[in-house]
Amino acid sequence: MKVGMAPRLALILALLAVLASGLTGYYAYATSRRLLLDSAEKSLMTATQVLGERFLAALGGAAKDARLFASLARAPEPDAAMLTEAACALLETHPEYFQVRLIDARPHGLERIRVDRDGARITRVSAPDLQEKGHKLYVSQALRLAPEQVYLSKVFINREAGAHSGFERPTVIVAVPVSGRQGGNERLAVINVDLETLFDTLRRELPPAYRIYLANEWGDFLIHPDASKTFGFERGQRFLIQEGFPAAAAIVAGELERVVVNTSQGKQTLRPEVVAALARFQPTEFASQRFFILGLSESLDEVLRDNRELREHILRIVLVFSVLALFLAWLASRAVTRPLADILGVVRGFSRGEQQGKGLPLARRDEIGQLARGVRDMQTQIQQQLDTLESNRQAMAYLAHHDALTGLPNRLTFLDRLQVALAQARRQGHQLAVLFVDLDRFKEINDHHGHQVGDRLLQEVAHRLQGGVRESDTAARLSGDEFVVMLDPVQGREEVLRVADKLLQRFQAPLTLDGLSLPVRVSIGISLFPEHGSTAQALLEAADAAMYVSKAAGRNAWTLARLDSDD
Repeated sequence: MKVGMAPRLALILALLAVLASGLTGYYAYATSRRLLLDSAEKSLMTATQVLGERFLAALGGAAKDARLFASLARAPEPDAAMLTEAACALLETHPEYFQVRLIDARPHGLERIRVDRDGARITRVSAPDLQEKGHKLYVSQALRLAPEQVYLSKVFINREAGAHSGFERPTVIVAVPVSGRQGGNERLAVINVDLETLFDTLRRELPPAYRIYLANEWGDFLIHPDASKTFGFERGQRFLIQEGFPAAAAIVAGELERVVVNTSQGKQTLRPEVVAALARFQPTEFASQRFFILGLSESLDEVLRDNRELREHILRIVLVFSVLALFLAWLASRAVTRPLADILGVVRGFSRGEQQGKGLPLARRDEIGQLARGVRDMQTQIQQQLDTLESNRQAMAYLAHHDALTGLPNRLTFLDRLQVALAQARRQGHQLAVLFVDLDRFKEINDHHGHQVGDRLLQEVAHRLQGGVRESDTAARLSGDEFVVMLDPVQGREEVLRVADKLLQRFQAPLTLDGLSLPVRVSIGISLFPEHGSTAQALLEAADAAMYVSKAAGRNAWTLARLDSDD
């Protein structure tokens, strides 16, 4: 019995239709997978940059604190009680600090002042328990630096006796030498920083699915999701980031600043499979050229979770259409193949960014129309996923430049604006001012009423600061209860002092939060360009020092920075 051409043609067309629908489904699945991976890689790199900048800012803050502590110890006969209180204040303000010390260069590096964090307590170590540290490498290396230079140690596991909360924890030491009357370094201001506590703080705003990696300049893991792979060099082993992520070898060698890695591609050893972004970060405030490699990863399963649901949707579409194609091929071979080609073209155009749904036969009431509407729904779902990922990426980029609590510009953004304003001021010959604003007795309010009230109080303070300056000025939050205002331009010292008086007046009335009437006062330090410095760092340090004078004078006042020539 011979089979006629019509059945054979129908069968061929049906098979072609099934193949076309399968290819359409596969192409849509592969495209969505690639787009999701691309978006995940961009989000990871943005988050890595944000996390890295915050890590550098934290190290820079430790360097600033060490310089401040060293400046207090630079007096010929430093007040031990005052230095001890200053060390306690640093530990109370920074939970990542677990030890602040003042060490003599002679004899034998004896500790003169030591304040330790012991759990929730801050302990002032008495004289009989002070130790000699002259044999420690960080002491000898830091004492060889010039005054005002800042020493940064390599990251190590702290096993110094008496370290309390920092014992057996990953630690980095920040130290500043203190010069004596004869010109040599006579003392050493030392701050021990707990990296685990620091990164626990930094990771709070990251998505829970993100995993953190930190490596030193040789590639040894210092932080890893698997704790057994950290600090292997202290156990006679080496767990290197360039072994888990071979592409990181270019960062270690200094050939690249950042890479994105997909361990499902190429020869990778890391399991489970992940998408990761790695970048090199080098602190600039320190005398050493030490750098770190920071990375974030997300499991491939988490990235492609929505893609798996899309795959099932595509499979159902392909299955339904395949069954329909077998019944319709005999009578509608041409009507079937032409719309399929159109739909395939739309899917391909969608991957190139062409208008969604354009060219689909959505008005048809037959199975082809169902397929077209299914493809449209699939495109809508993909677009929604991409919009969500883009929104998350933009949010992370926003957090890189703004304070998450108050919405004010953060330290990095403020420094950028200040440097731009300084360049313009130099060109045009006008003045600008920096006001360092610190809340008085904020810790008492925070401890008594709780962090929720403290956070709302900081938000209201930010609102009052913004309302007290011009639109051309910048108000920013540096950290904790520290704010800073840049006035640009200003006509002279009198204008700046009027603004300072105005800001003090705005804080004379108590704040009312949930029925609580909270007295809030501020202490302000003022520096002027070019009188008190020609760089952003110099102006900030001058205003910061002036603010502490306001604090010492009784708070709720402003103080103008003193010139170097002032007595």
